[in-house]
Amino acid sequence: MTAPLDVLVVGAGPTGLALAAQLQTYGTTFRIVDRSLDRAHESRAPAIQPRTLKRSPHSG
Repeated sequence: MTAPLDVLVVGAGPTGLALAAQLQTYGTTFRIVDRSLDRAHESRAPAIQPRTLKRSPHSG
């Protein structure tokens, strides 16, 4: 039996991983699940949109 989770993150793409990083800073327990069995071997997020930067002032 596994320990209870606060959040289940579905998708290990850029959004899911950014969410997981933010949850980690808050001490939230989470698990990431993804459909793919292996990581992507090419870039899936070559740029950050300006709105993303505006909404994430504490991310970096």
